[in-house]
Amino acid sequence: MDIKKNNIIIDFEPISRRVVFSDDNSLYEILSNLDVPITSICGGLGTCGKCKVLIQRGNEYLIAPTSSEIKHLSREELNNGWRLACQTKIDEKNKQLIETLQPPQFRIFLPRELLLEDFNILVSGLSKGIEIQPAIQKIFIDVKKPSLDEPNADFERITSTLLSENLGLKKNDMIEIDFDVLNGIPGLLRENQHKITLTLWNNTKIISCEPGDTFEKNFGIAFDIGTTTIVGYLMNLNNGKIYAVDSKLNSQTAYGEDLITRLTYIKENEKNLQKLNSIVLNDLNEIIANVCSKANIKPSHIYEATIVGNSVMHHIFLGLNPVNIGLSPFIPVIQKNLNIKASKLNLNILKTGNVYTSPIIAGFVGADTIGVILSSQIYNEKELTLAIDIGTNGEIIIGNRKILAVGSCAAGSALEGAHIGDGMRAASGAIDKIKINPKDFEVSFTTIKNKKPIGICGSGLVDAIAEMLRSKIITRSGNFNREVTNHDRFIKKDKNTEFIIVKSEETSLDKDITISQNDIRQIQMAKAAFYAGAKIIIDNFKSNLRIEQVFLAGAFGNYINANNAKFIGMIPDIHDDKIFQIGNAAGIGAQHCLLNKSLRHKAQTLLDKIQYIEIAVDKRFQKEYAEAMYFPHLNLDYFPSLQLYNEIPKR
Repeated sequence: MDIKKNNIIIDFEPISRRVVFSDDNSLYEILSNLDVPITSICGGLGTCGKCKVLIQRGNEYLIAPTSSEIKHLSREELNNGWRLACQTKIDEKNKQLIETLQPPQFRIFLPRELLLEDFNILVSGLSKGIEIQPAIQKIFIDVKKPSLDEPNADFERITSTLLSENLGLKKNDMIEIDFDVLNGIPGLLRENQHKITLTLWNNTKIISCEPGDTFEKNFGIAFDIGTTTIVGYLMNLNNGKIYAVDSKLNSQTAYGEDLITRLTYIKENEKNLQKLNSIVLNDLNEIIANVCSKANIKPSHIYEATIVGNSVMHHIFLGLNPVNIGLSPFIPVIQKNLNIKASKLNLNILKTGNVYTSPIIAGFVGADTIGVILSSQIYNEKELTLAIDIGTNGEIIIGNRKILAVGSCAAGSALEGAHIGDGMRAASGAIDKIKINPKDFEVSFTTIKNKKPIGICGSGLVDAIAEMLRSKIITRSGNFNREVTNHDRFIKKDKNTEFIIVKSEETSLDKDITISQNDIRQIQMAKAAFYAGAKIIIDNFKSNLRIEQVFLAGAFGNYINANNAKFIGMIPDIHDDKIFQIGNAAGIGAQHCLLNKSLRHKAQTLLDKIQYIEIAVDKRFQKEYAEAMYFPHLNLDYFPSLQLYNEIPKR
């Protein structure tokens, strides 16, 4: 069968790669051709059983399990859709039927242990600095031994020593002790000459008692649980230093790329909430194990964890049903911050350690947005500031010393490569920067890790659209300019026009990497949603406000060409030196809450100040959205500095 005429499409997740299902190739061979290395000790011969993949869609159109698969996979695994990549091929008898189905006909999940490829997951961010004042405090004490003259109980002697020697405690402070810790105290005191180290939470509760002086081993971990990625930061609570960082793709993507899909999955069966909860906890515990290995410490030396994430991720982590967040009027189970014993959540830090979850705001705008607000300190800015956190879901924050308002829009997934023909996440081989010569349409580009290109990530997509506009390849309405489509960079596929970014001989795919009309529309919709959302939030204040500076948060915001984002109309027309890329601001916010307990109170009090705008249901949204679909906008008066648009055709 001619591959070019093949209409059988496969989606690989969570790497967000969409490819043609090649004739008579196994999944292992397809991944190898994509330059995506996977674990296979036997080199694809079917003898090691290591290349397990989960067929989430289309399993019934594949060949029956081979003898190798029956040997290496349990009956339960096979029934649940697990296959060996090196053994799995399309069933020749089903080809004609499959081609009549709506593509993509196959969706295949690649577990983390299978992937050998590194992905660009943003872990760094801009920190404005904070005072180190953690909720966790370790104190080494020499407890007075009991006698017949003073037969005081062990716990009372400990608290007496604490109050007499520690300047941070007051005599009227009521010291409590976790019951699980209490039973170990008698032996611990007597086996260590009454010299012990106590760990206190909030100066009021003893959550750990250790032999000798372990003051230096005082760690906490901050987590940013994203829809697509998870990052964990191991920090020393004595000095605020980051000892180790680990990140991974969120394994929940096996059950839905976006939040709505996961909510639907939970709604279908109550047990699915428990499944997604277990998945995210496994991810977090894997990160804990990795950072502890890097820092050469025990997980029991982590005494507290702080968590940020959008409202749905927050609920799933806590095992709370998030379904109502996705239904009008979009109500969460709880909004306030929480402090929970680690053992109750099965998080593998000290069992009696504390897990702090930041408060959520409303709807899908969750604790991650609180993290961005805290780390950026947007509430202290004199100038009216727009902060955009662009991920699978997009959050918009507008604020300064006087006002603070937020909203969300489902626009980020396209900018992460979803719904884009040759789109992908930021991984090795992803095209991340693009320039087009307006005279001859020659394209120059760079890829992540300088590998042969296999697709285009978000920053490359924005570059491509901006450069196509500057070169008049597309018009302000987003259509291809008919006056130039006879150039050899344009190809026709099923009556659809595509512009070639990279020719097939330069790729690892043996196919052109292109931008199609649909791809342009996806970027238009994403950028229009952000611009229209920000405008609606500002208009809600019914005063003549103007954005004076922009903070771009998240991985996309960090790697994007900010000037190109402005050129296509994603952000307002302000001077380049007023656009700041602040990195993983949500993760930095989680770190700040770990290091300074007063910020937790600040986060809670901010809820009274924040005005939440439900953008999608606003009556003005459709009009604003339609006008913002144009590049940079239907009304060029909003972008007076972009004079080049006077030469770019409107339609």
